[in-house]
Amino acid sequence: MRVDYATLIPALKRLLPEEELDDLGRTVAFIKRLREVTASWFVWAVVLSRYGHGRPGFEQARDWYTTLTGTTVWPRPFQMRFKQAEAVRLFQRAFDQAVTPWWEVPGRRHPLARRFADVVVVDTTVMQISDALRRVFWGTRLSAAEIKVLVTMSVFGSLPLAADVVPGYQHDMTLFPSMGRFRSGTLLLFDKGFVAYERLRAIGAASLHYLCPMRLNGNPRIVAVHRAPARVRRALRAHPDGIWLRDVLPPAKRIRTTWDLEVTVRPITKAATDTTPLRTRLIIVAGPQGRQRPYLTDLSVTQWTPDALRELYRLRWQVELLFKELKQELNLEVLPTKDPHAVQIFVWASLIALAVSRTVSACVQPWRLYVGLAGHLRPKLVTRALRATIRLLAAALTGPRRVARLLLPHFVSELLRDVCSTDTRRPDSFSRLKPLLA
Repeated sequence: MRVDYATLIPALKRLLPEEELDDLGRTVAFIKRLREVTASWFVWAVVLSRYGHGRPGFEQARDWYTTLTGTTVWPRPFQMRFKQAEAVRLFQRAFDQAVTPWWEVPGRRHPLARRFADVVVVDTTVMQISDALRRVFWGTRLSAAEIKVLVTMSVFGSLPLAADVVPGYQHDMTLFPSMGRFRSGTLLLFDKGFVAYERLRAIGAASLHYLCPMRLNGNPRIVAVHRAPARVRRALRAHPDGIWLRDVLPPAKRIRTTWDLEVTVRPITKAATDTTPLRTRLIIVAGPQGRQRPYLTDLSVTQWTPDALRELYRLRWQVELLFKELKQELNLEVLPTKDPHAVQIFVWASLIALAVSRTVSACVQPWRLYVGLAGHLRPKLVTRALRATIRLLAAALTGPRRVARLLLPHFVSELLRDVCSTDTRRPDSFSRLKPLLA
């Protein structure tokens, strides 16, 4: 596997550029008149500490700051930097700046790139935090204090595109990225917690596509049939204006065949400004023991069969693997603090560490080769290997060019020894989806 050493360090420095981070620190008022801790190295120190083992917190971040800068900072001045709202804005802006180039990745090649401009998954994950933060981050009935992270991820390379941090009690219905940021022709995958009929209308108006489950209490009106039992066609001929789905298929009834219907749904929430019926496609496939699996989509009937749509929706599981990577490898689940600002900083630092890992992955292997389990290298394995080699990377990042030239071959050799996958014939959603495409 050929690695371009010359691009690795410049790519990381472009990800979190020192001058721009210091300017950003002045913009958000993180850097003040007495600046014992600079913004750029503070961000790098906290981000690199998220690769640590155990329970990384303030002390590990301070040790990394001393390693990167050669300057010893007293514990209290360094820890007080975590207690500022300006520091939260600094990390949030740094993450947005790091992932902005991934909204438009030139030359990206993927088996689904011919069909969609991008395939994006939107989902949330919840972490339990100290009960002392329950006044700021209210939890659900299962926990006194929780924090919820909304992540927007591109399936093409498992790249994080956007994120948000909110209290755990906030419902997924109120969380969704702005439609204007997506490229025309992008497919959005999300679960039933985000499903709102007015949201589906907005997705279509933005020239985007969607594929999502229908809510369990949904009762759309059938107006056309592509595939269904004969009795449904007879009922529709008797009532040309449409029939209710529950009249021909109760929610608890088990099915053996696939249904493919054209239905209309009506937004009924108080926030909906347009309550006219929305026409969409509904497919119902048989799940385990014949349970109904209903999906709403606006994809074409001629190009996307129900079996292909079922495999296409399984790509949403990639974001669950991303959350597992964040929690297990980047310590997102370890938030050892009782300060509301510090807990957000640690969350944003884990997200930035994920962007660092993806940048290293891009220099090791092109994005077009990151396709499911068949790839020789998977991004999660890179993140795991970085935990053992992060000291070499930091030395190459902060040292002179001749030092980086000597350290990078050792860093990459250690990295590749742990990330190369020997089993490239494992079946996954991509391999199952390819023969189903028209």
